[in-house]
Amino acid sequence: MNADAGGSPPSRGKSVLFCPECRFESPLSDGWLVVSDGDERTIVCPKCGHVADHRSARSAPTPQHAD
Repeated sequence: MNADAGGSPPSRGKSVLFCPECRFESPLSDGWLVVSDGDERTIVCPKCGHVADHRSARSAPTPQHAD
């Protein structure tokens, strides 16, 4: 989808998170509670306590080198 050259810029950046429970919205770096426990990361809404995301850390793929 192409943006119209004469249109106004979007009001939100792509990194804005939304809470489906209370509609809180903010970039991850501005207000969300991020809890890390070992390999796991949980993102919690600071207004209502809803868990917006919970995932295990994945190890980065090992680059393959040709011999």
